Amino acid sequence: MARSVIKTAVIFVLASSLLSSAADASSSSRRRSSHSHRTISRHRVARRGQGPTQDFDEIFPPGHRFTPEEKAEASAFGVFCENGLWKDAYNFATKAVKQHPERWWLYAAQAAAAANLNRHKDVIDAVDRALQTNNGDANRLNVCQLQILKANALSRLNRQPEAVNAFLQAAQTDSKDPFSRAGAAWLYATSNNPQIRNPSLALKTANEASALAHQRDATILDVLATAYAANGDFAAAQKWEGKAILAGAAEDIPQFQRRLLYFQSNKPWTENSK
Repeated sequence: MARSVIKTAVIFVLASSLLSSAADASSSSRRRSSHSHRTISRHRVARRGQGPTQDFDEIFPPGHRFTPEEKAEASAFGVFCENGLWKDAYNFATKAVKQHPERWWLYAAQAAAAANLNRHKDVIDAVDRALQTNNGDANRLNVCQLQILKANALSRLNRQPEAVNAFLQAAQTDSKDPFSRAGAAWLYATSNNPQIRNPSLALKTANEASALAHQRDATILDVLATAYAANGDFAAAQKWEGKAILAGAAEDIPQFQRRLLYFQSNKPWTENSK
């Protein structure tokens, strides 16, 4: 993995109820809350050793009226995703979008599959096409999530200044989204690039993210701990890393524990830490 990279990628995982959700997406939009509603799909920022993760709600807009053909496409793509067949999912979305270049959500699906294949340039290209072609069909949450997807791809390509800007753009798109802020905070805290590293801004942004997530998301607590460590406050770093460990998913806890060892030794965590 390249140096100076926030080691995360966005993974889209379509729900098993993809087809039926597509059928009633319009009605679900009327009863949804901002973060709890029936959706056509979900995607996650997956662990690559560092950085924030999230289970996102909707990819396809709940107000979008799917044609029978679109429902069939969404269902077929969902089957590939549910079975982890990301190459097949990517090839399917690529073929479908060539046939229907006006369907922005197919570009989003293509970007999702590309992220799972570590095809970061393809992620960026697909996200850009999705944003260019949605003609207002993508709602604010859709746009924010696509921007985060692009930001993570830029990070993986070691294009940190662009990644920070993309995270901040996502934060402007959705003022209530914590993960865009956590992504920027992670880079501010861990980057070795003096133009990016900014411990005080990392702590400010991480605290904003934590507040928006109601201090419940383990990976954001991990980012907050890392930001405190970047500022030399290792007692606070240990406190928040401990909370991340208690709240974390099983696959994340070993990485949290490695960071805790650093903080107990009064060492910050940077992009080169292991």
